[in-house]
Amino acid sequence: MTTYARADYGPVSVAYTAELDGGGNTFGRAYAPFVRSRFGRVGSVFEWCAGPGFIGFSLLAAGLCDSVDLGDVNPAAGEAVERTIVENGLRGRARFHLSDGFDDVPADLRWDLMVGNPPHVNQTAAASDYQRSHSPLIWKDTDWGIHRSFYAAAAERLRPGGSVVVQENHRFSTPEDFTGMVEKSGLEVVGAFDCGEGHEDYYFLWSRLPGPRTS
Repeated sequence: MTTYARADYGPVSVAYTAELDGGGNTFGRAYAPFVRSRFGRVGSVFEWCAGPGFIGFSLLAAGLCDSVDLGDVNPAAGEAVERTIVENGLRGRARFHLSDGFDDVPADLRWDLMVGNPPHVNQTAAASDYQRSHSPLIWKDTDWGIHRSFYAAAAERLRPGGSVVVQENHRFSTPEDFTGMVEKSGLEVVGAFDCGEGHEDYYFLWSRLPGPRTS
């Protein structure tokens, strides 16, 4: 039986294991202030590469969205998310999709905002102690293939005026690594934004559908 730790986000306590924590419980906490200042409250959120859902649940707990969908390829992440949903009475406001990207997410679902803490390292980076101690599912994206697949489908998964805010790592990428794939998808790049004090290694890459603006 899996033993879970808990991360508190106000009224929501997120169940997780060390193996599932790719940093969402630390630098992922920069999301709520960013979303609050740039968007305010949105209707629906999708967390890509969600793991146990630290980011999505933090936005729900902060009253920054009405509902959240969480997608991840790891069944263990789904078990943790289901534990959080049950323990916090979130059935109907949160749900998990066991899926590689959008492959097994119902095709009719659309969101106002997509967020995510995807694998930050492509195959050219030297292995660190963190990488040696964690599954490549957490950190490795060879040739940015995971990002490329995500952005290729992201535009058609947004509601009108919708945005994508992805958290990346300055040590392993620059915004220019992703700009081409973002623009090819039909999204426009708004810009790259630092994640704030205590999270200097990280930045948000914000893109959105052309047309009606969310802010």
